[in-house]
Amino acid sequence: MNWLRLIKRFFIIMLFIVGFFVLLESSPKALSYESENHWINHSHRPWIIPHGGAKALYPENTIYAFNQTSHYDVFEVDLTLTKDNILISHHDLDLRHDLMVDTLTDDLLVRNNTYDEIVELIESNDYPYVRAFTDIHGNTPYATTNDPLILDEMLPMLLEDLFKNYPNKRFILEIKDVKTDEEDTFTLAAEELLELIDKYHMQENVLVSSFSDEVIEHFMELSHHSIHTSTATNETLKMVLLSAFRMDFFYRPAYAALAIPIDSALSDSQGELIGSLPRFVSLRIAKQVDGQWRTNLAQKALVDDAHRHNMSVIFWTVNDVEEMRLLIKLGVDGIITDRPDLLEELYQTLDI
Repeated sequence: MNWLRLIKRFFIIMLFIVGFFVLLESSPKALSYESENHWINHSHRPWIIPHGGAKALYPENTIYAFNQTSHYDVFEVDLTLTKDNILISHHDLDLRHDLMVDTLTDDLLVRNNTYDEIVELIESNDYPYVRAFTDIHGNTPYATTNDPLILDEMLPMLLEDLFKNYPNKRFILEIKDVKTDEEDTFTLAAEELLELIDKYHMQENVLVSSFSDEVIEHFMELSHHSIHTSTATNETLKMVLLSAFRMDFFYRPAYAALAIPIDSALSDSQGELIGSLPRFVSLRIAKQVDGQWRTNLAQKALVDDAHRHNMSVIFWTVNDVEEMRLLIKLGVDGIITDRPDLLEELYQTLDI
């Protein structure tokens, strides 16, 4: 009889706990990002955010690409620090991509070259990446051009020039620099970035990002949390897991935006971990495609959970029209894409 009474009490307590969490999960409010969040999009039309200047349409991270995509909602810019401490639009920490070479040598590191030296390397080698650039129609539109008005723009852009030329634009700025054996380059990059933001009064226009939690946390401390930032890898995972387990109510966000990949392959160990989770959890995180676990984060629950924390939701990199359509339906705030033209055409079709 005592055992039955204990079992009954146990189930009553468990039902109370489950009911408590269900109540919290259904609440429209939760611990919120405390600052006024300029990265919450109050329209039904997610911001169009060309990825690095629309990499499928134009040579990425060039002056030309940003000028050609300036009519879209937000610039997404990869930032790398030069030898003379200038932040330039550049995806990689070296110049192999620009020069179309395979072997990495110290003289090809962005950090080991001044901006003028980088320009000289690209120009003296006749713009190898730009010449080889293939557009969505399979053409190489810049293979033979000698138009100086075009070639002069086929170079990395100074962040300072972007701020000067587009003072009213929104910017997602991704710090690419990391800690090296020689120096903590990202600390110098963060200091230079903060100085430029202050100089051009861009505090409300920028969202600073990085794949590295260490980098973004350093920037937050340096700026005294005065500049909006987005979640890096580990912080994104933390929020995703809490949402999947329906326990995000207690999450206290320090970030203005949740940055989420639309589709990313998971490692074997990550796949095994996902497969071991309860099905109601795993389906909110990943899916199996041909035996490979891939992220499956375009979920209404995750978007809603982020919004009730006063966090913006931005997905990357979305090049499929049906995925764009789904994200619009979910009410995300922004879509980073290599094909902003497709997203713009979709808006025209949907009349939004």
